[in-house]
Amino acid sequence: MNSLIDLLFLTALAFLLIGHELDAIRQREWRFFFASISVSDQAAYRIFTALHVPLVVAILWYMESFWLQASLDIFAIAHAGIHWLLRKHPLIDFDNGFSRFWIYGAAALGGIHLIGLMIC
Repeated sequence: MNSLIDLLFLTALAFLLIGHELDAIRQREWRFFFASISVSDQAAYRIFTALHVPLVVAILWYMESFWLQASLDIFAIAHAGIHWLLRKHPLIDFDNGFSRFWIYGAAALGGIHLIGLMIC
């Protein structure tokens, strides 16, 4: 991994896993995912956070896979669409420029990367 296309992928991944997920912790995004489950806020936070560890391990393990990269690009685009659709939901609190930068930035980078993957 040392080309411009690789840099695009790594940047999109960093936007999602570092920028957005750290912001998601600050915005308490787990409240949305655990709203229908009877679990304390502390337990939901711990589960939400802990589930990211195997996710990151799997991403790092398969990072050079074309299919993982294309899937993450598509996910970043779909994820931005979901955030846009849920932008007025009372348990979603990403209604600021900083949060939108990470969400929509990941989508834009993922889209550019996906195009690059398809033509290379």
